Amino acid sequence: MKETKNIITIRKTDSSKANCAFADLMEKTESIFNERSKSNHNLYKKISSSDLEKATEFIIKEACFGTPFDANNVKLISGQAFPDIIAEKYYGVEVKSTDKNHWTSTGSSIVESTRDKYVENIYMLFGKLGGNPPEFRCRPYQDVLYDITVTHSPRYLINMELQEGKSIFAKMNTTYDELRTSKDSIEQVRRYYKEKANKENKKEMPWWLTSSEPEIQNSFNVRLWNSLTIGERRDLLSKSLILFPETMSPKQNANKYIQTTLWLCACYQVVMPNIRDIFSAGGKISSVNGVTLKTPIPKIFKTIVESAEYIKSLLEKPNENFKLMLMEYNPSIKNYNDWLNLCRKIGKENNIPLIQWIEDNVNLK
Repeated sequence: MKETKNIITIRKTDSSKANCAFADLMEKTESIFNERSKSNHNLYKKISSSDLEKATEFIIKEACFGTPFDANNVKLISGQAFPDIIAEKYYGVEVKSTDKNHWTSTGSSIVESTRDKYVENIYMLFGKLGGNPPEFRCRPYQDVLYDITVTHSPRYLINMELQEGKSIFAKMNTTYDELRTSKDSIEQVRRYYKEKANKENKKEMPWWLTSSEPEIQNSFNVRLWNSLTIGERRDLLSKSLILFPETMSPKQNANKYIQTTLWLCACYQVVMPNIRDIFSAGGKISSVNGVTLKTPIPKIFKTIVESAEYIKSLLEKPNENFKLMLMEYNPSIKNYNDWLNLCRKIGKENNIPLIQWIEDNVNLK
């Protein structure tokens, strides 16, 4: 009788053949689960998630008989790393279930910080426990992830009936492996949802509780603008004048501060009940840099002048995270001169020497 090669030997010579063998193993596992569920409708009806993981480990080991996989090398590691079960070092199984009668649920974190470093190929084993009898399906992990939601961190949404080409990765024009190995996966996802909202003409912005931006230090608490320190207010006000040029215009319209409001809430968990006040409170002013004006002007121009020096420091040496914000919200601004050119245009439109006021203000300090 010819001895069956083990999966590691097959993998070394033909990885695609090894992957097919793993797919066969998962198909066999699915079949065993469903056969047993049909013969005893109550067997998995009330099973807990931890017990389902144990049952999955047991059945995968059983399914290994007659395959290149060694049952002794199938191990449940749930609670220690992702995925829940590892077979022969390079193959993994993530176990999920729902007590409802549908094939959808919330999955694991998109960051995969606890992913086993050796696992290359992962399958999803999903239990639809609300059916009569409960049913089980196994599919490649990346093929059943259709969207992303946020609980305490961005997590995938699972649909075991998802059609080919409808995954979140297809929508983002990337692949599962490309996204999971990216250093800025969360930022890529945030940009995707922001662009999606823009295309659909929706006034919304994605919010992730966990952020890759260390200076933001997202907290679990939403704060009011008035509770911020003077330094925090100066920082956010100055950044908004760079990222959202519409805030610098004296013209008023109903949508003028929507993007700024969403940005403050989405990135900093800051709520500004009367956001117009931070840009134009006080209506009009009669002097700039101590010089009396012939005609009063909107207060926003004084705000711009007094913020210019700090804006210069932000744009002359922007950190990586602020560079990302510039690319995302206002890619036309790459340096301080670009912002000054914008101010020059605004000054011209309103027939005021805005650039001269900015220069004079810096000289006064």
